[in-house]
Amino acid sequence: MLWTSSVLLEQDIKQHHHNLHELVVCLQGSVNICINGELHTLSAGHSAFIPIQYSHAICIDQQIETRLLFSCIDPPSFDTLSNPSNRLFLNSLSKGDFLINNRLLDTDVSTQEMLKVASDIEASPDSNSPLQASLKENLYLRLLLIHVSSAGYEQQTNAQASLKMTKAQNWIHDNYAMDITLEMVAKQVNISRSHFARQFRQHTGFSVIEYLLKVRCDAVAKLLASSNTDITEVAFATGFSNLSHFYRHFKRRYGITPGAFRQMIKHQGTALTADSA
Repeated sequence: MLWTSSVLLEQDIKQHHHNLHELVVCLQGSVNICINGELHTLSAGHSAFIPIQYSHAICIDQQIETRLLFSCIDPPSFDTLSNPSNRLFLNSLSKGDFLINNRLLDTDVSTQEMLKVASDIEASPDSNSPLQASLKENLYLRLLLIHVSSAGYEQQTNAQASLKMTKAQNWIHDNYAMDITLEMVAKQVNISRSHFARQFRQHTGFSVIEYLLKVRCDAVAKLLASSNTDITEVAFATGFSNLSHFYRHFKRRYGITPGAFRQMIKHQGTALTADSA
């Protein structure tokens, strides 16, 4: 069930909660909405999505004419709006993320679009026709899309993804000697294997295995430069289990064999010592 109504608000609405998801669009004027104890100010073209059971109150500016659009929907009907392309943000809304869309105040295009679609909903006839109900649901879904877009959904989710990829990189650096798999790293940041693989490559430019090999080769280079440990022992200590595999990847990264790399470092150290003497 989707219920919509535009109201010329002439008095405050006291704190309450109910068993519906509620989308409030400010059509005209300005309004203060307190959601779960947090105060938000909305002007024309801005909106608030209030999930089921969230307590909220509305306070108007008595000196400004305020008109609001209320769109309320029960959870089962809200769930039927979900499809693979919008499921992530609908779930985010229902969990209480992106309560308001007034953070990006310079988005004039989105506020104008919000007002246009809200006006289309206002003009929608009250009807029991399944077709009219479907048209209204599509308009409502479009309002939700505009809401999450101008609330910074993509910016916030991109930032969250970046933090998770950095966490994954740090975990690889701390555990490179282990027998690491893609699934193991994805589990550290609670992302599905396929989704994580795409995000990791976008963030680092490497696949997880390519990145792991790079980290291992860099660890080998550091040990070769700072110790006299046997090269085979260094390879096994840094997570390589196959020596031919180790030599091939080290040479690919540094352009020379591990033995030649160690000799080069020693020679540079001798040359530096001679120069300083």
